[in-house]
Amino acid sequence: MAKAVKRTRNYNVSFRQEQAQMTRQRILDAARRLLIKGTYSSVTMEDIAQEAGVAYQTVYAVFGTKLQVAKDVIQAGFHFEAVDELVARANATPDPEVAMRIGAQISRRIHETCADLVRFMRESGDAELLARYHQNEEMRLSQQAHIPALLQRSGRLQPGLSHSDALAVLWAMTGTDFYSLLVFQRGWTPSRYEDWLGTALISLLLVPAKRVKPPTLPPRSRKR
Repeated sequence: MAKAVKRTRNYNVSFRQEQAQMTRQRILDAARRLLIKGTYSSVTMEDIAQEAGVAYQTVYAVFGTKLQVAKDVIQAGFHFEAVDELVARANATPDPEVAMRIGAQISRRIHETCADLVRFMRESGDAELLARYHQNEEMRLSQQAHIPALLQRSGRLQPGLSHSDALAVLWAMTGTDFYSLLVFQRGWTPSRYEDWLGTALISLLLVPAKRVKPPTLPPRSRKR
């Protein structure tokens, strides 16, 4: 009999934990919907509770402050699938055009997941969230710092374009601004954005590949 009671207790604890996690995720999803549509200052904990369908005391009990809600929304949203594999492929390919196309694919995958959160951090007006935004941008810049040297070794880097300028172009083009303008405001599909970005990076950073002319064959002698 005692064993049955123990199993029931374990089940109840597991069930409560699962319910708590579901409630937390529902609050995060609701907060993200509200925060990316409005502004950080305009959204209240009561608004988040109403959107999530829970009591506002629940939101306070789970997160404590609105800033913590926002930070946890950002933390949960910055999750990218298969990006590391794409980065490895871009670094390994000897063809710089292929590398730029893969870079465009990486940007698309990242922006599809969190471009709205990046824009929210930048426009939030909160010093801590803004600092997080700048930290992420500096990290992105450092992760791309090796690419100009790869392009130069390929012999395809635009002449007169310094490493720092090439890095600046790459960093600016792959940021969230162009994605937000073209996808959010102009209605482009993410696929169209990826194709455009790949072509733009190739045009801005690389010289055209030299085409090898086929060998000229001697004229055939006419048979008489």
